[in-house]
Amino acid sequence: MTATQHTGSVSFGFDADGYTALDLFVERVDGQGAPTLRLTDSRGGVQERVMDADLFRQRITFDIAPAERYTLEGSAAMLPYVYLMGGDDILDRGIRVLDGETGAVTAGDGADATPAPCRAAVHYEPPEHWMNDPNGLCRFQGRYHMYYQFNPYGWGWDNMHWGHAVSRDLVHWTHLPVFLEPQRELHADRNTAGGAFSGSAVTVDAEGRPCPGDDAAAIRFYLTRHSARRDNEVALEYQSTLTSADGLVPGPETRIVDRPDEHVGFDFRDPKVETGFDGGAVMAVATFLESSAVPEAPAPGVSADHEGGWFTTRADGAAGEERADMAHIPAVVVYRNATPELRDDAWEYAGPLLVERGYQIGRTFECPDAFPLDGADVVVGAIMHVRTEGGAFQPIRWYVGAVDGDRMTVARSGWVDFGDCFYAVQSFRDDDGRRICIGWLADWCGVRREAKGRANGAMSLPRELHVRDGRLVARPVAEVYDRLVGERIEAGDGGIWRVPGNAYYADIRPDGDFEATLCDTGEASWRMTCRNGIVRCVSRGASSDGVVCEARVDRVERVEVFYDRGVIEVFVNDGEQAGAMLAYDPRDHGVFELDGEAACEVRALRR
Repeated sequence: MTATQHTGSVSFGFDADGYTALDLFVERVDGQGAPTLRLTDSRGGVQERVMDADLFRQRITFDIAPAERYTLEGSAAMLPYVYLMGGDDILDRGIRVLDGETGAVTAGDGADATPAPCRAAVHYEPPEHWMNDPNGLCRFQGRYHMYYQFNPYGWGWDNMHWGHAVSRDLVHWTHLPVFLEPQRELHADRNTAGGAFSGSAVTVDAEGRPCPGDDAAAIRFYLTRHSARRDNEVALEYQSTLTSADGLVPGPETRIVDRPDEHVGFDFRDPKVETGFDGGAVMAVATFLESSAVPEAPAPGVSADHEGGWFTTRADGAAGEERADMAHIPAVVVYRNATPELRDDAWEYAGPLLVERGYQIGRTFECPDAFPLDGADVVVGAIMHVRTEGGAFQPIRWYVGAVDGDRMTVARSGWVDFGDCFYAVQSFRDDDGRRICIGWLADWCGVRREAKGRANGAMSLPRELHVRDGRLVARPVAEVYDRLVGERIEAGDGGIWRVPGNAYYADIRPDGDFEATLCDTGEASWRMTCRNGIVRCVSRGASSDGVVCEARVDRVERVEVFYDRGVIEVFVNDGEQAGAMLAYDPRDHGVFELDGEAACEVRALRR
């Protein structure tokens, strides 16, 4: 329901049930005056808040007594996102999400544990609304923290907040309060957009020095602040930092890095800080450079590998419909900080770490990453406004080589994921020394359908990264197999497995060619074939038809499928290739079918 359709009247009751605050994301209903909210307790005590006159959206928080019952009443207000928060056990309990019209519990603490139709069972999704890039991944004081780009006001992208979730085991996540908000002026002017864009985290000790997360006193965050007119793509972007002692409440924010000069593009975002390199910390920032200032390959810091594809600003854009800007070139630039405590004024520009001539057609890199791994150096970046040879939109490229000084010499490169939705991947090193990454499963093809209580965005299963035979490989972390892969499902006649709960794991060991049906709703399906070292996944009857998701290896020895109520992840040869795809699947029960020369074991995926 839009603001103009909403009556503006709010009235419902709820029990505090141990929580200490009510958090409301309030949207003005046009033409109805100042949004007013009144919270009354069972003894008649009243708190009242009126939205600031210059804002059309505002976060409003009421303090509540943990043993009280309340009634919330409002006028001229729409409440797209409401939850209870606070209390000493909030990290374990999480928030309780309430329906903004009825007060019914919809997600989080106290909600039905059975996934609603079209919600994943084991892949993380926010309680509702839009989600994109994972941010600030880290382990801190016994928990894994995942922040993410979030719009609490609706289904589509809008001014960016940071959502938040935590996990003890990387696979069972607890929803937490919104961590960061957009700049105030963005919710005062409907013609501006931006907010708290993507960033990363470093765990630090009491003196601010990087340290293992379980020994840390705080989390240091780095992020981009973005502001732009909605009718003009030229934006103001800068990098800022803040510290949080508990991961829940952000401290004061400080602006630390601006564009170094006019030759660096106005796309200047997504700082990823890594402390694993020699000589202090490195901040990788995504941008573009003037191509005339970049040397031709081969040269240190310049890649020219190319695997086909074309420029387009749309997920369904055809080759040749739009002309790329060849005057600029995607780049990952770096800043260095040699101070032990990562002093805010000590970040020094070191120039381009990697420039991509092979995909100069791309507008820019997004969500860069740079880290040492298994005796090599790795750079990762998503290439904006490109479709691959198979038609996948905005793919992510990995580069393996050696960083000498501040430039990377690339020995080999390839696609991080062969599917149609894996984007904005971010990695971190946990306290056990593992390099773990999570990617946003972006619905570029428009598969998902909006409805109350659904989320427009999901995260991949956590993947452990390695460099094997000179290439980056990824497979699910051990916790996925230990905690999520459940009881065996026996095959029926004709190579058909019926799957209660519509979430399964299939472990396929081919002896030759095979075909498999990963899902078939009657309206649309995803099918996989394996022939001559090529694993191919395609949809039929869906908006993703025409995209060919293809993994090529010398020999297919193993194919693993994780199917989760419309979320598909496929891993070939223990992570030699990985691919994620999305389907629309409202069924409570599913079916997996296999035909051909292959042994197969199917197990349930459990929550």
